[in-house]
Amino acid sequence: MSGAGVLHTVSHRGQVAAPAALEWFAGDQPDPIGYLLAPGRAEWFRCPDGVAHGPDGPRELGDAFELFATSETRQLRWFHQADGYGQAVCLGEDAALLPPGEPVGAADGPQRTRLPVAAERMLAGRVIRTWDGWATLATARYSSCDVPVAADRDQEVWASLAEYVIRDEHGNVSVADTLLLSLAARGKEDRS
Repeated sequence: MSGAGVLHTVSHRGQVAAPAALEWFAGDQPDPIGYLLAPGRAEWFRCPDGVAHGPDGPRELGDAFELFATSETRQLRWFHQADGYGQAVCLGEDAALLPPGEPVGAADGPQRTRLPVAAERMLAGRVIRTWDGWATLATARYSSCDVPVAADRDQEVWASLAEYVIRDEHGNVSVADTLLLSLAARGKEDRS
C-alpha cells in the first residue's frame, strides 16, 4: 500500500471458518503475517502457503475468536460469530488486488482516505532470541512473544501502520481505520 489512497473492502461470501478465511485472503500474496486471539493465548504467524505457521509449525485456529493478517497490498479481519464460523473482510487500496467477494463501501458511509504519513507503534519488549526469521520479545510486564521478523538481540520491533480518515459534513476528520502494514526490527540508533 503506497501513497495516499482510498480504502476498499470486500467481504467473504457467507460465514467461514478461520482457516478458510486465511486461505481466501492469502491467495498469491507473498508471505503474509498476522496474529490470532484465542482463549488464553495471542500468537503471531506467517502464512507462506495459506496456512498459519508459528516458529514451531502450524498454528491451531479452531478456537480463535479474532484473526488478522497483512501483506503489502491488503489486510484480513476475521471475527468468530458462532460455531467456529465468522465474517471475513479484506481491505486494500487497490480494489483489483482484493480477493473475490462482496464489495462493501460507498453506500455504507464516507470514503476512508489514507493519511500521507505512516504511523508507527513499538511492540512491548526487546528481542531476547532470534532464529529463522522469528524473534522473541520479552518484557517484565507481559509474557514473552514470538513475532515473525528478522532481528538482532536487544532490538525493538516496530509496527508500521496506515491510518485512514473520514471527513464529516462539518469538515471534522476522524481516524476510521488503522491497518498493520509490516513489522521491522530497530536498534536504539535507528530511532528518530
